[in-house]
Amino acid sequence: MIESSAPAAAAAGFEGSRPAITVAGVSKWFPTASGEPLHVLDNISLEVAEHSILGILGASGSGKSTLLNIISGLVTPDRGRVCINGVPSEQFKDWRSVSYMFQEDRLLPWRTACRNVEFALEAASMPKAERKRRAQEALDLVGLSGFSDAFPFQLSGGMRSRVALARSLVLEPCILLMDEPFSRLDAQTRSLMHAELLRIHRLKKMTIVFVTHDVEESVVLADNVAVMAPRPGRVRELVGIELDRPRDSTAPEVTQYIQRLRALI
Repeated sequence: MIESSAPAAAAAGFEGSRPAITVAGVSKWFPTASGEPLHVLDNISLEVAEHSILGILGASGSGKSTLLNIISGLVTPDRGRVCINGVPSEQFKDWRSVSYMFQEDRLLPWRTACRNVEFALEAASMPKAERKRRAQEALDLVGLSGFSDAFPFQLSGGMRSRVALARSLVLEPCILLMDEPFSRLDAQTRSLMHAELLRIHRLKKMTIVFVTHDVEESVVLADNVAVMAPRPGRVRELVGIELDRPRDSTAPEVTQYIQRLRALI
């Protein structure tokens, strides 16, 4: 694994793997009411290897979510570029292979769990029976096979997060982007969701990039952690987590990484 204090040349992933995501010299400004542009990101460069998990860790205001939105194509950088599987994002066509799981579950209250998952497939003009079959498979994958007909108000917070995860997975993405998806859960449920995500990652071999402000979460989940320094946001250091999974957050070797990352934030 790679550790670097010169993040512009850093690669997040596995030696010899091709990059699924390349971020090259990305900077971003946002307009403000005063007329003075707000410098949000400054010269971010990262490579995320295929099938790896990258955590983007930092305090509020360090540009974590903005970076994720630029990777997803939702926001355009003012400088630099992003490539997905070697293709510049402005030319990339297969955005259905990239899923985004937001911090809020964003479930539609008038739809059942299955119909919420189906929603991700409706733009593809897929036959209704095929949509339902694939939605049910996604719910089975996240451990909700018995809750297809439940409405969001009938589900716990952890179950709602599972439905949101199933909706992100139903398109069978190669890349999964996650913006603090478990931050609203209690510690026990969050730990269960971590195990669930890692199980699905082993099965599906996706590339995952997730944003978090939780140091422990970053160490438990990620192969590499990009520690962001605040404003303008930049990668202070890229830390490779050289530990086998599963990782017990109370184990001495895990707490050493936690302490190191806390010192960097």
